[in-house]
Amino acid sequence: MNLTVRQLQAFVLVSRLGSFTKAAHAMHVTQSALSLLVRELETGLGTRLVDRTTRSVSVTAVGREFLASAERILDDIGHAIANVDQWVAHQRGRVVVAAPLVLSGTLLPPLVADFRTGHPGIELVLKDSLPDEVLPQVRSGAADLGIGTFRRTEAELQHTQLFEESLVAIFPVDHPFARARRLSWRRLEQERVLTLPRGSVFRELAERGYNAAGMTLDPAGEATYVGTLIGLVSAGQGVGIVPGYATALADRRVIAWKPLQDPVVRREVSIVHRATVAVSPAAQAFMDFVLGHAGIRRLRRASAKG
Repeated sequence: MNLTVRQLQAFVLVSRLGSFTKAAHAMHVTQSALSLLVRELETGLGTRLVDRTTRSVSVTAVGREFLASAERILDDIGHAIANVDQWVAHQRGRVVVAAPLVLSGTLLPPLVADFRTGHPGIELVLKDSLPDEVLPQVRSGAADLGIGTFRRTEAELQHTQLFEESLVAIFPVDHPFARARRLSWRRLEQERVLTLPRGSVFRELAERGYNAAGMTLDPAGEATYVGTLIGLVSAGQGVGIVPGYATALADRRVIAWKPLQDPVVRREVSIVHRATVAVSPAAQAFMDFVLGHAGIRRLRRASAKG
């Protein structure tokens, strides 16, 4: 028995619409061609499915029983085709990801390399940017996705957390802090503290730590770029407050660091996209890949323990 999808479609449409004319129009075929499809289906099954008169069409008792099966078969085929289309779409396309310089130079390169290996048909563009340049690119559509630490006040953006990490103090390896078992915010009170500038989300987090410890942050110096802050600390200009992942940029022979405690102040690293615009299959493939990546899972486990 050689039944075809077209035959099933013709029978289902005739049954639903109660008309060969309407069914033929819906399938974009002639009425005679549609009638032939139904007759071929009946011949293959060895039974009449539809009773025809010059004025009406009615489905036989056998036809009504078969209709449910035919609809289920067509639904299953439709789902299978949709799944294949989705899989193909996730293997092709282009996705632009904007991220701050620190994450672009530390966290993301291995993720980018692994993604490109597994998705050779997708063009992945990484736009390393200053922290305050990431969200404007996402909002304007210049970037499909943004990765970084963002305030949760942007209602037009959808946030998905990747991991959390603590703010840390960085200092020269010969600083007394290097011998401390733990480091509280209060220990910074007599230090020349270097921070990121006012308006930065990391400056706000540092001020939160100071306020919780009953102090007011009055930095001895500021730097727009975390790498500059680390350089100033390396030159003995003070103690810096940075997100933990930024220590990947530091020379361990010169710089040491410890998490700041009492309280522990965490920053959230998230992936964002426009909430009002559908994510492309290529961008969705990258999001799914990042969320499931072993490196990101390790960071999530570490933040849960810490």
